[in-house]
Amino acid sequence: MAKDEEFQPRHNQNKRIMFILTVLALLIALSIGLYIFSRTYAHSMRLGIEMTEQAFERIMGRTVPAIIGMAAAGGIIALVSLAFQTITQSRILTPSMIGFDAVFMGTQTVLVFAFGSFTPFFQDPARNFLVSSVVMVVISMAMFGSILRKNKNNIIFLLMFGIVLSGIVSNGARYLQTLMSFYDFYQVQAATAVTVMNMNTAVIHIAWPIIVVIAILLIMKHRTYDAMSLGPEQSKSLGVAYNREMNYTLILISIGMSVATALIGSLAFLGLLVVNASRELLKTHRHLPLFICSAFVAVLTLIMGSATEQLLQGSIPLTTIINLVGCTYVFYLILKENRI
Repeated sequence: MAKDEEFQPRHNQNKRIMFILTVLALLIALSIGLYIFSRTYAHSMRLGIEMTEQAFERIMGRTVPAIIGMAAAGGIIALVSLAFQTITQSRILTPSMIGFDAVFMGTQTVLVFAFGSFTPFFQDPARNFLVSSVVMVVISMAMFGSILRKNKNNIIFLLMFGIVLSGIVSNGARYLQTLMSFYDFYQVQAATAVTVMNMNTAVIHIAWPIIVVIAILLIMKHRTYDAMSLGPEQSKSLGVAYNREMNYTLILISIGMSVATALIGSLAFLGLLVVNASRELLKTHRHLPLFICSAFVAVLTLIMGSATEQLLQGSIPLTTIINLVGCTYVFYLILKENRI
């Protein structure tokens, strides 16, 4: 009898989670349709012509890679953000604080400053993407190796170091940009202004396989993260090699965030928003449904937001809204933590 009473709440929770995930999947399908409509509508309105079959095929040739890019980048940002919050034991932290966006901007600046804007490593999208991703991964791994050595959990110091590094790299990049010619400066600005609306779709075929592998590796560890969310001591008592799993997770986070940043630019607060929204929706601490729900919410946010931005002709930038809402939500979480 007691077992039946214990099973019933869990069964009801699973049904609720499945219902929410199904609704999110349907909303994503609707958002994709709206995004396709917004692209074709914006094209017709901008040129003032009727949509022909040839024009529609050309638009779809750019729209499909954009949808894949938003789904891949949004999904991996959500997954690594949830894993990062688990190992840091904090709901107000995001892996963007380590400074991926600043390193991306610094890489582009140094490439142009050292070799000129006509170098193949800057002009060729595939080479530029690989160079930027490798540099971000190497720097983040160097940070992990130096700060998290000797099996010490210095996550807070890692975040502080990342914030300082971000400031140094950003200001150094801006100084180098002042020494460039106007043309080179414009090229760097165009390359570092990667956003949802003008993502680097030419490298989707390189980015999405890497993102899929990282996503699978993270999801496979969902039971480990369930234990790690209890804290270092409790998870160790359950047989989890906490420090090893933490370092393994940080490696996956660094690769995932590097690829996503090089593909779609900086979305500092997207992961924080979608992960916390998923926690409120599902009311569970299990990471498998949280991983799926967070990815669904991120994909829905990017595609629906991009469709709305297209229909409004860019008058309300999506990244601005995400960062504004994200900053407000961080303040709310901080105040909420202080009241507890």
